[in-house]
Amino acid sequence: MTNIANEKGGDVVAEVDHHDHVTTPNEKSSHAVPQGDAHVTFKVWIVVCIMSWGYGLSFIPVPLFAAVGTEIATDLGNAGDSAWFIPAWIISITTAFMIAGSNTDMLGRRWFLITGQVVCFVGHLITGLAKSNAQIIAGMTIEGFGAALCQMAAFALPELLPNKWRAIGVVLADFAVYLCITVIPVTARYGYFVGDWRANFYSAAGLQALSAAGLYFFYYPPAHPLGIPFRTAFKQLDYLGMLLFTAGAVPVMVGIVYTASVPASDPKVLGTLIAGFIILVLFGVWETFGHARHPLTPPAIFRKGRGRDFTAPCIALAIINMFYYSSSIIWPTMINAFYTAGGQPWERAAVLSLPQGLAITGGAIGLTFLGPLIKHYHWQQTASVTMMVVFGSLLALATPTNMGLMCTFVVLSLFGYGWAIYLSIAFTQLGVDQENLGISGERLEIKDAGVRDQGRRGGRVSASQIPDLLMLLATPKELASQFGESVAGAVGLAQQLAIAHGIKLIALTSLGFGCIGIVACLCCQNIDSRMDNTIEVFLENDEFADRNKFH
Repeated sequence: MTNIANEKGGDVVAEVDHHDHVTTPNEKSSHAVPQGDAHVTFKVWIVVCIMSWGYGLSFIPVPLFAAVGTEIATDLGNAGDSAWFIPAWIISITTAFMIAGSNTDMLGRRWFLITGQVVCFVGHLITGLAKSNAQIIAGMTIEGFGAALCQMAAFALPELLPNKWRAIGVVLADFAVYLCITVIPVTARYGYFVGDWRANFYSAAGLQALSAAGLYFFYYPPAHPLGIPFRTAFKQLDYLGMLLFTAGAVPVMVGIVYTASVPASDPKVLGTLIAGFIILVLFGVWETFGHARHPLTPPAIFRKGRGRDFTAPCIALAIINMFYYSSSIIWPTMINAFYTAGGQPWERAAVLSLPQGLAITGGAIGLTFLGPLIKHYHWQQTASVTMMVVFGSLLALATPTNMGLMCTFVVLSLFGYGWAIYLSIAFTQLGVDQENLGISGERLEIKDAGVRDQGRRGGRVSASQIPDLLMLLATPKELASQFGESVAGAVGLAQQLAIAHGIKLIALTSLGFGCIGIVACLCCQNIDSRMDNTIEVFLENDEFADRNKFH
């Protein structure tokens, strides 16, 4: 048992048992003072900085491989393998976040966050030391699992601050992410074309280790947030729900990734999608009618406020996140395919990558400083999501020659995203009771027409040569040396036209989902009344430990 003393007067204000005893509300110290006198202490600000740092470091693989993933995969043997780099991370983080989120409400946040830092440390090293694409995919899978735990900071950090700072708290949790999405595309390109791209992962591993140590020494939230002893909590975990969700979600996401490289009618796509969705239906039935003591997705929270408190914000949040991932693919693709020669010169590609991160940062800063002045958070969210959807959908107009217009649309769309995403997270967090906060956190073909046209431009390619030509699409210089400049030029134009068509389809598809997101925002309950001075959780090794309901 660990006694944590209050420095004022030397009294013991809380007893934290790391085994089975749980301090109940009636066992709180008799000298507790009213909630209104509480404030954010220096130690809390230290923890806030450490959490934000660890959160950002866990995100490094995504912008890095979005920038130079194809080049790295080509060097390691197969450019096509890059299609699995980021999806491996996304599949892993989605699954792990769903499983871990609600369980932190019973088992406490501390060890989930520390474990996440350690797992990311290991994942960074595996990816940095990888000698094959398969090893990179394995490393990204590990990093995704660790990132899911690190990103519990999105709700573990804001709960340490007053509710009126809830959206700002999410911005602070993501502060290192801003640096990551702004700086890493530059260091990734510099590392690949000038230095060593692996250095990004070695540096991240070292800093992630420091973050793990910082949380170990300073971060002591309540060990039993619901007042349930560990032995009882482990017996009451929703093991069947975790199994069903994993068995259903992974095949569905794998099937979606397959559609990027094989026809949708392929048995691999149909088999994974059908099997996955069937299991996910079983998961939903279990969560609704299975009578689990602590289900991963309690039906009651979705019905709260007729769906306006939590369900509508969840739908909006999911669509806002979708727009980020589409933009993080569309803009780097345009840079590599339209505005540079496959990322060369790298200096130009690096400069063109900056607007993406700066726009998101600008939106977050706008919310931080102007949001509390404007208030009317419900309308702030609707307006920012509308801005994101309108200008994000206008990327459908992309051509190889309208860089200025596309850059403007990207900046405006991602500015709206930066404002909307953190406000939307605040909506989902304030839409549930504090004891369910972890549950709210769960819810984060190139065509050959141009090749056939090359005969009119001075080059000829026989049908038997097309497979060899397709193997060289990612290496323009080798393509030109083997087939000639005219063929390479025709192929390059065909690629650009195919990419522009693909971008158009993505953007227009996003528009449909975006309209649903706007409607979801309009359905959200206003949260102005919840933005008060209440602090939901205090550190057990700090002066206000006695304010916690459970310890």
